[in-house]
Amino acid sequence: MGKGIKMRSAKDHRGHTYTVETLQRLKDAEGAAPPLLCDDPSCACSVRFVPRHQQNRSNRIESIDVPAYIGLSTGSEHAEGCRYDAAKRFTAIADQSDPEFLSALGDGKRELRLFALHNGLRKPGLSGDASVAAGNRPAAKAGSSSTDFAASERKLDSYLRTASDLVVLRAMCESDALLAAELTLRMGAKRIPWKQFFFEADRLDEAWEFIRRGGEAAHPIALAAAVRHHHSPGPGATYKSSFMNCFSLTRKTADPRRLETFEISVAHADATWLSSFPVGSEVAMFGFWKAADAVERVVPDKRDKSQSTTYVTHKLTLLPRFKKQLASVP
Repeated sequence: MGKGIKMRSAKDHRGHTYTVETLQRLKDAEGAAPPLLCDDPSCACSVRFVPRHQQNRSNRIESIDVPAYIGLSTGSEHAEGCRYDAAKRFTAIADQSDPEFLSALGDGKRELRLFALHNGLRKPGLSGDASVAAGNRPAAKAGSSSTDFAASERKLDSYLRTASDLVVLRAMCESDALLAAELTLRMGAKRIPWKQFFFEADRLDEAWEFIRRGGEAAHPIALAAAVRHHHSPGPGATYKSSFMNCFSLTRKTADPRRLETFEISVAHADATWLSSFPVGSEVAMFGFWKAADAVERVVPDKRDKSQSTTYVTHKLTLLPRFKKQLASVP
């Protein structure tokens, strides 16, 4: 896999535009895609079409479905100013970030201090979107002031913005390659592999298992998934939160009559905000996720009552304290 941003369209040498959908139809009809170039006006580097395909995983019985996309050709790089230049996007994010959160290393690389994000997400009384009302602020410690609190709030807002920008950029890319090469994730004295921080939609099972192992001591993690539907409490409901539910992952097991499903939801009191992420759109989300106990449900076979299928549901839920914890992926 390459290290660039996944593209939805490209052009041929005559300037004709080809979308991913057009190229996939051409592939399905056993046609050949023409040589492709980046369609950004400031660029024209060589790119390649990667058709929809199946990919084997060591922890899966069945292969996973990889959607079609357009990416950089081997050895190709986007031109200066191209909107698909992932390296430049990363540099811009880093340059605008608080150096106490995203710092420069001696070898020219960068380091993201996840512990600062960890503490900020768990600290009571701070808001990532608006000033906290005075009556709702936590009691100040001796020697502290409202000025100190406001400064702390501004820092956290900066950390959240940087984390959001990085997670969205990762979701736009083909793989971890670029960010893993440029940015070290650190939680205190421990380095965190990107594979243990960012999970694509086809790795929801790994995310659930990782969170269950780590419990409350785990660092914040990020997920990217497409929105399936929204749900708000009806009249007489005993709960107040609305939900944004994303497409789930189904995993086969060695037992053909046992299927595992991994579901992902975001719960928040602001239904209007959740609905601003349209059905079908991709969303990048980060924070402390709750991994509920697996729930088994046995369903008798309608044709053969002596047989049944066991469905095992695993749920991941995010209760964001700050709206910057969710962002649309372009």
